[in-house]
Amino acid sequence: MDLNTLTLEINEINIRNGWDIPQPDDWYNQHKVPAVLALIHGEVSEALEAFRENNKANFEEELADTIIRVLDCAGGLGMDIEAAVKAKLEKNRHRGYRHGGKRV
Repeated sequence: MDLNTLTLEINEINIRNGWDIPQPDDWYNQHKVPAVLALIHGEVSEALEAFRENNKANFEEELADTIIRVLDCAGGLGMDIEAAVKAKLEKNRHRGYRHGGKRV
């Protein structure tokens, strides 16, 4: 399954389950997109906590939750996330070893 098809499925499930997914006009809402980004951050934090607790199954589930929230946001905003990921991978392919000079 490609990312855009998966994104549509996520949006459909979330709408059917009563969740308020972002809409293209929400890009101009100073609260909606930041709130969704905070929810994405929350899932990443839950994955970190699962890692700290050495709970690999929960870690995997929280990473899945993170991806689901990211795709839900991108799809709701009408973005072609698959094209964006492919473009970013191509950009990264041509970057130097540990570009930016940072240790981590």
